[in-house]
Amino acid sequence: MRWFLAAFFFAAPLLAQAPSAPSMADLDKARMDISRLEELVREGAVAKTRLDQAKASLADAEDEAVLKRTLFGHLSVQDLTDGQTSEMVAAARRRLERIQPKLETIEKLVADGVMARTELAPVLDELDIRRRTLELAESRARTFKELLDMVESEQEAAARAADDRAATPQWRAAEKFEGSGIFRIAMLRGIEDAYKRKFERELPISAMGMTELHRSLGFDHRDRVDVALAPDTSEGLWLRRFLELNRIPYFAFRSFVRGQATSPHIHIGPPSLRLPRFSSVAGAP
Repeated sequence: MRWFLAAFFFAAPLLAQAPSAPSMADLDKARMDISRLEELVREGAVAKTRLDQAKASLADAEDEAVLKRTLFGHLSVQDLTDGQTSEMVAAARRRLERIQPKLETIEKLVADGVMARTELAPVLDELDIRRRTLELAESRARTFKELLDMVESEQEAAARAADDRAATPQWRAAEKFEGSGIFRIAMLRGIEDAYKRKFERELPISAMGMTELHRSLGFDHRDRVDVALAPDTSEGLWLRRFLELNRIPYFAFRSFVRGQATSPHIHIGPPSLRLPRFSSVAGAP
């Protein structure tokens, strides 16, 4: 999984453009301006509404900076934390909420004939950008959670395999069973049912079919399933025997294999090929 984490970056997709976030110097200057406005408000020289507007603008700029750093930055998964992903989604949601009152105000002025309808267009455009940015942030957060779950699942599998590795004769990092060469996701139900009857728990699937993670790495994982079982544990051995009896192809990985496996697991199905734009790199399970 270390190789996987190093390879996968939170590069922003084309769903939204990165905001031109203010610099730290800009934010510091805005905070100083607010401090001066607070003094002027206390002296009665400036209306409080002007101070409120300045505070709202600063909050919006601070949230832009958060998104620039987390959602649109070049942080690897190793650099991100669960707290940062929560902060990212919260910042995107606040920016969407802030545009709503402005839109409602302009809509009322347009309806009253005080403002031209053309004034609505830029606000609606900004609303759409902020809505898509929130959707993107939520998608990134889900991907991050999926990564964490996969890491945990694979670490558990690695721990279960630690003792078995030393006891396995003629130990090999990976084994391949070609079987019929054919596997379809629809065939998974029979495997899951048999496993649950045998072990009274769900089959620990870590990846089923094409996922955002495999797509990001350039692998075509359609009609393939990864199961977080070390191949030489009792459960792993049972699953391998079941697949062999049914002539279902699989790969059994006992350890990390660069470009193919991040940790011990059983890959059900034929090898995962590279997507066309990654075709210069060899395929991997």
